[in-house]
Order: sequence, then structure tokens, then C-alpha cells
Amino acid sequence: MSRAPGSARARVGLEVSQVVELPRPRTPGDGEPARMYAVVTVTVHRPGTAPSPGGTPAPGEAHASRSTGPRLAEVLLIDHSSSMVIPPSRLAAARAAASSALARIPDGALFALVAGGDRAAMIYPRRPGFAVAHAESRTAAEAALRDCTPGGGTAMGTWLERARQLFRDLPATGPGGYVRHALLLTDGKNEPGYESPAELRERVERCARAFDCDVVGIGDAWETEELLLIAGALGGRTRAVADLTRLPDELAALTGSAAERDVTGLRLRLHHRAGVRPCSFERVHPTRATLTPDRTDLTGVEAGAGGPVEEYGLGPCGEETRAYLLCVGAPYNPAQLGKELLLTEVEVDAEGPAEHLELPEPRPVLVRWTDDADLYSRLDPQVAHYRHEEELHRTFEEACVELKRGARDAAQALLGTAWRLAGQVGDTAMRDHLLHLVRVTDAERGRVELLDHIPRFDVEAARIQSSVTVLPDARRGTRRAGPR
Repeated sequence: MSRAPGSARARVGLEVSQVVELPRPRTPGDGEPARMYAVVTVTVHRPGTAPSPGGTPAPGEAHASRSTGPRLAEVLLIDHSSSMVIPPSRLAAARAAASSALARIPDGALFALVAGGDRAAMIYPRRPGFAVAHAESRTAAEAALRDCTPGGGTAMGTWLERARQLFRDLPATGPGGYVRHALLLTDGKNEPGYESPAELRERVERCARAFDCDVVGIGDAWETEELLLIAGALGGRTRAVADLTRLPDELAALTGSAAERDVTGLRLRLHHRAGVRPCSFERVHPTRATLTPDRTDLTGVEAGAGGPVEEYGLGPCGEETRAYLLCVGAPYNPAQLGKELLLTEVEVDAEGPAEHLELPEPRPVLVRWTDDADLYSRLDPQVAHYRHEEELHRTFEEACVELKRGARDAAQALLGTAWRLAGQVGDTAMRDHLLHLVRVTDAERGRVELLDHIPRFDVEAARIQSSVTVLPDARRGTRRAGPR
């Protein structure tokens, strides 16, 4: 954990939500083990940050409470391919947005400005490296940005590789650590002649855990899968911006959020009991992503004394809530009927000294085998919420496939189901996006009519929105959603 001496303590909360009962297997030892689902929620409260009513900080509140913890190192990757001058207003908006982002980088932080085309080129500083943020360096960077001439194609993996090279020698934790963040803005998609899908994926995978990256698409020619691939693998958020006048505020907000993620080094560990089989571990809020462990310790398994221990790095955190859906296979022994048993212990720890961090006690994931259907047939509200979120995403993606096939009736029925599901989980932002695609004729039953003309941007922006989740009702308004 990296914070400055004398700073106030950041508090980390940890909760596990589940129904502990599972039905007793009728034929023990046959087939797949029963699966236990639990939602693991991690909350981080930064020192001096008191959420305003409704869970959202007042304007300027988060900025004012910034601690003297790890400094920000920011790389702005701004598309300068030939398409950015069609129309010319697009490049002008991107430059204005980059200037707004530069203004939100705190004094003393590091930054670099990179032009993205079929290769990445330094805009400021001119040689590969970082500049220290202050009034003069920001002014010089803006001047260099205005002088940069667009041209060439698009190969976003090369932009990310340049960011990785820039971040390579900066420590992430410990004394002198940096929060390493990139912001990528593009109006287009990769061109096979410059970078294949396999090359992009390979470069994205190399950048995973090296830095976080938020992605912003403008225009309507970007490829949704590419933007979600980058943001998903690099722990960021994806935004689609239609109104270019809003672009400066969007980039400023994303950069400001990155500057507030000054709680670093947190790690989530899953200590599985002997015989427990890890099935999956997914981040389900604020965005969905299937996760793989940074490390897996099999010492207990090899010694016959326990199960695997999986460890996941949480990355830099601000004032936020993150939720994860854990699924494990539970071993059954007839002698254990009716007993409450430990399956997995969930722990949040920190790398390095943690005297300026208040860590939570570990939390158990339990199981109790029973024949009582009234007990094992219950659904945990949080588990049910995030599984409905997944159903919403899957339903909307199926609707998009039908739209592309020209099967309007099938797409209309699926979008009606998506409207109903969005209401069930309280996803008002998704409903707002759906209103660009359909006319609602019966909100309660989820009956809708497709609009006659649906722009591509509206479909793809809704796909991006469906990758973002909301907190369950019981938590909404009392916890602030994470910025990523």
C-alpha cells in the first residue's frame, strides 16, 4: 500500500452476500459438484472524502480531498489518423478535449501526449519520456498538439505499446509510486493492413496489469469489440460520445477520476478449502469482466492440507465500490448434512506497509447442505441482481445480431425483454439508450416497437452501455459507483 507519511487512513470494506444452503446431492460423488455463488463487494473510502447525499460527491469535493499519496502518470493517446479531419471539426474537438484533460492533471504529476496513427508518435515531450505537469509544460503541450499534422491509418495496439514503454520504468507501488493511467480517443477502427485483430489482442494482453486505460469513441466508425477489448483488459471504462461539444468535459472527467485513484497495492485473495473447485471469478460492477488470477498458490493442494489460493490485484482505487461474482464447486460428504461449512475465505490485503490503510477482516463463503427446499430454493438478492444484469447484456447482444440480419420482429421482441430487464435491475441509463432504438407501447409488459430509422451510433452506444452495471437497490444511493 502506498501513501505519504502522515496522511489519513483510507478505509476498505469487504462484504460477502450469498444464500448458504444447497440441496443435498441424491447420488454423492456422481457428476459435477454443486455450485455455490456469492457476491464479493469491496468498497474504498479515501481520507477526507465524505459522500454527499445520494452517494455522489459534491462538485469539486473529490478534487479538493486529493491526498499526497502516489502521483499520477498520465498518457493521452489521441487519434491523429487521416479520418480525424473528416470533418475538420472532429480534430478540433479532440484537441480541445486533450487540453481539458491536461488541465485536470495535478501539478507535479507526469504526463505524455501521443499521436496515434498506423504507428504512435510523441507529441509532447518530443522524445519518449514524461514531462512534469505545471502551467508552462501544459501550455507547451497544447502548442505541440496544434502543430501536429494528422495522417495515415489506425493501429491502436501500437499506441498502447508506446504507453507501456513509457510506463515501464515507473514503480506502481511503494515509495515514489505512480498511478499509471492512459486515455485513448479514437474515431475509427483498426485497419488490417496495419494491425490484425490477433496483433491487437496480443498487444493488449502485453499491456494488461501494466497500466489502466479508459477508451472514448467519437464519430460512428469505431468498432465496439475493439474498444471493449481494450478497456476490459486494461481495467477501464468505454465511452461513446455523439455530441463533440461534450467531449472536453468527458475527457476532463476521466482524467480527474484517474487523479483520484490514489489507493494502490490492494489485493484480493481467495483461500479455498481442500476439495473446493474454483469455477469462475468475474467483476460484475462497475463493468463486467471475467478475471484470471495474478497468482495461484498450490502449496496447500500439493501438501494435501488445503485448496488453491488465488490472488487478484485490484489496481488503483478511488472512492468507489467494486463487486465480483464468485462461483465454486462444493464437495459433499453425507456426514456434513445440516452443518455450516467453510468453502472459501475472502481476504483483502495490501502490498508493502499498510499503516495508512484500514483493512477489513476476512469474510467466509459458506455452505450448508439441506433437504429443505424452502431454504435452498431462495435466491440471494445481490446474486440475482447481477445474474439479471448478465441476462440483460446477453439479450441486448442477441437483439443486435437480429437487427444486423434484418430480422426486425425478432429484434423487437428481444429489445422488449431488454427494456423489462433494465427496469428490473434499475438501469435507467440503459433504458435511455433503448429509447433511441424503440418506442415503448407497454412499459410494464416490455412491449416496444422498433423505430423506422436507427443510426449505427445509437446501436453501438447502447452495446457499450450494456457493459456497465448498476448497484443493487439495497446499495444504490449509499455507495458511490466506481469511476471505471
